[in-house]
Order: sequence, then structure tokens, then C-alpha cells
Amino acid sequence: MTLFMSADDVVEVLKMPDCIDAMEKVFREEAEGGAVNHPRQRYTLPRSIPLGEQGWWTNMIAGAAESTGFAALRVDSGIVGEHEVDGRRRMEWEYPDARSWGFVLLFELSTGRPAAVFHDFSLSPIRVAATTAVAVRELSNPGASVMALLGTGNEAERHLEALALVRDLSTVRVYSPNEKHCSEFVERMAGRVELSVEAVSGPEEAMRGADIVMCATNSSVPVFDGNWLTPGQFVATIVNTDHNTQRTEADRATFERSDLIVLNNKATAISNNQVELLDLIEAGTVSWDDVTELGHVLAEPSAGRKSSDDIIYYKSNCGVGIQFAATGALIYERCMEAGRGTEVPTELFGADVSWWLDRGFKPSP
Repeated sequence: MTLFMSADDVVEVLKMPDCIDAMEKVFREEAEGGAVNHPRQRYTLPRSIPLGEQGWWTNMIAGAAESTGFAALRVDSGIVGEHEVDGRRRMEWEYPDARSWGFVLLFELSTGRPAAVFHDFSLSPIRVAATTAVAVRELSNPGASVMALLGTGNEAERHLEALALVRDLSTVRVYSPNEKHCSEFVERMAGRVELSVEAVSGPEEAMRGADIVMCATNSSVPVFDGNWLTPGQFVATIVNTDHNTQRTEADRATFERSDLIVLNNKATAISNNQVELLDLIEAGTVSWDDVTELGHVLAEPSAGRKSSDDIIYYKSNCGVGIQFAATGALIYERCMEAGRGTEVPTELFGADVSWWLDRGFKPSP
């Protein structure tokens, strides 16, 4: 049987500490040759969606990890568009049916069979935040205690939860241009984390004296001035360019002032034409020598922070398939143990090729 797991199943069984450890293990495994990612693919119809309008969008991510025993394929289908809000471009997803149409298919490496299918809506902010937490644990200064958090949505909530697990945070200063969202965020998080969460009036105020600067927004344009960064700060962003739209939460100064830029996947930066980085490399103001991957830093810690004064920029530049293979294995195992999910006959997912096999053929799919 193949197990179908809902968004509720995912949230119930996938705990952030376990997800953080799984991300650290699988990124290191990739760097050591035991896991593989395929560059993220995205496209839209129309191919270029005019500002203020909507179109169909898809997101496909694939990868496999030997240690998990699984390969994963994430597929999303949605309606999306860029809009201008208070003079700033931001990406907004629409939900005509009040449902997110995104799935992960989990395949057994030993047999090729589909072991599970599960929703990715609840998973995505957890695995993104867990991966950022790995980067923070490895690359921020060990005594980091103050965080600037730009953003107040689902990703921001999960990042606050995850980063508080890997650093002994005492204060989080939160900013959103939407004052209502900001005050509601502070109220929500007050009961979920045992630290001071306070709203501030702007990004510069949030960043002043912060050890960690975390951007978790829907903005398509920079949300802070890189000249505000000070020695020793760790900065992270989650918004990136793809073939459809040019987007970045960090400005040119952030890239150029960083002593080290850490990506999830260099191949995707190139294949998705992430010009916010590539244009600076072409211009010679940023060098590939100062860019590495998270897995490489985990496998060779000497490739990471060299000094407590280094400014390190973790650009979570894409989702990668190994994240879904690792989290999928965890979710599947926990759901099987807890008796959660809905079993579906595996045969429904596969075409019968017995006629050919009985006659000595081994046809390609």
C-alpha cells in the first residue's frame, strides 16, 4: 500500500528539532556524495505575468538520499502574481478554492515503488526554517542572542521557532510594514517562545546591535540596506530570482560586504539565472571564491566562518530535493508508527507491464 498523508498529518508528526537534525545530516551527505539534487524548475503561463495580474505557476524539485532510502519529487500548481503594495513589489499567491495544490511523491530507492504521497504546504516553512537553523548553528557566532526578524508570516513564525532552538536568543526585534500584522505576530509568538519578542518601527532599528538578521518576507525587492550590516552579523534571506521573476530581499551592498555567501545549491543559482548574485560575479565585485554551499561547510567546517568579525550571508536560494527525501522519510516513519494517514493501493500508481516481461522484454518506462 501507498500512504497518503495530509497537511495535518505532517504538522502532527514532524517536530522541528528532528527536522533540523535531518537537514544537517542530509546536506552533509550530499557534499560527501551520498545524495543528489536536481536544480529547481519553475515556469508560468503566461510566461511573463504582468505586474498586478495573475497566472498559473508550477514548482518542481527532485532529489534522493541514500541514507533515507528514498527519492522525492515535489510538484506544486498554483495561481500567483506580483503586486505593488505601498510602492514595493511583492509576490502574492491566490487560492480560488481555499486550498494549496502541492504534493511530494516519495519513492523507495530499492524498488522504485511510491511509498507515500503527502501535502507540502505545512512542510515547506518547517523544512526551510530547519535548514536556516542548520546554517545559523554552523555559521553565526556562538554567543548570538539578539535577532532582527523582518517578516511576520508563516515563514517568520517557523524561523523564530527554529532559530531559538539553535541559539540562546534573549531578544527578537520584529518589523513588518503592516503594523497590524506585526502586533498580531508579537502576541502570537509570546506564548510560543520563552524570550522577548518586540515590535519595532523599522528595519534599521531591528538590525541595530543584532547578531542575526533574518528576512522571511514575500517582498520582491530588498527589505534592508546592506550598509547597515556590522562586523560579525549573520544575515539570511529566503526570496530569490527564478526564470519567471527577479526577486531578492538583499541589496547589492549585502552581497559585496559579505565575507562569505552560502547557498543551498549553486547549480540552481545558475540554472534559475539568479541575477542578484550572478550579475555581481560577472561585474567582478563578488567572486565565486567567496561563495560556497551549505553542505560543503558542514562537511568541511574550515570552509565556514574564519573570524568573529566576518559578515556571513546565508542565501537560502532554493528548495532542494534532499530536503523532501529526508523530511519525507521522517514523516512516513512517524505516520506509520502512529497509524496516521490513508492507505491507497500501490497498484493504482503503476502500469502493468507483465505481458512484456512474460515474453522476455524489459521495456523502458
